[in-house]
Amino acid sequence: MKRECGELWRRYKLHGDASAREALILAYTPLVKHVVDRMNITPMAYLDRDDLLTHAIIGLIDAIDKCDLERWRQFEAYARARIRGAVIDGIREMDWVPRVTRRTANQVENMRAQLSAALGRSATTDELAEALDLDPERLRSITAGVDRSVMLSLDDPIPSGDGESVALADAIPNPNSQDPAARVDLLAQREALADAIRQLDPDERLVVTLYYYEDLTLREIGEVLNRTEARVCQIHKAAIRKIQARLLDAQEVFLAA
Repeated sequence: MKRECGELWRRYKLHGDASAREALILAYTPLVKHVVDRMNITPMAYLDRDDLLTHAIIGLIDAIDKCDLERWRQFEAYARARIRGAVIDGIREMDWVPRVTRRTANQVENMRAQLSAALGRSATTDELAEALDLDPERLRSITAGVDRSVMLSLDDPIPSGDGESVALADAIPNPNSQDPAARVDLLAQREALADAIRQLDPDERLVVTLYYYEDLTLREIGEVLNRTEARVCQIHKAAIRKIQARLLDAQEVFLAA
């Protein structure tokens, strides 16, 4: 194995052989899992085991690229440090809670577990604060700060209230979307208005359509209908009165307007 690795190192470092570099990465990949396992890191909400392994592999590749040919026999010791450092950096990048707060939170959780084991039940906030020699409000502040940092996946299922679950993304309201109740009211208003217009006489309906939908002036409408502008104005006023009267019968749909 060492002879084969030595040849791969020479091919990569002396000739820049990309295939040799890939072969080295594969050859030392078991070291990645070994280092991560030895670190004994508890999976977190924002960083699971696959994420840890990804950062570890990045550390391995960086170590291979930076290792001198003369030192390849000591590579594993050098790579362990680089892999461990890459994993720690990855955790720090993903965790935006200050390290002091995170360390205190870990102490809180350890004490919570100890008290629960001793008491045979979950410890209260006051009991936990007393054991840690912390003010209860300070304890609540620490746990709240960490809780706010938890990252959720938009694909995480949440109860829908009917015994089933939906994806978190489907339960988040869109601030730009119209309120469903308001949309129903608007549709009802439009239908009531359309119904009132449909009940007008043909000339009245045509005047309303040309005036409000085609943006024609009363004079232009008169030219279309071969009527005087004054007559068109009378038709328009009559149509509006009829529409208003009919909408009063459906006044409840306009209460939200």
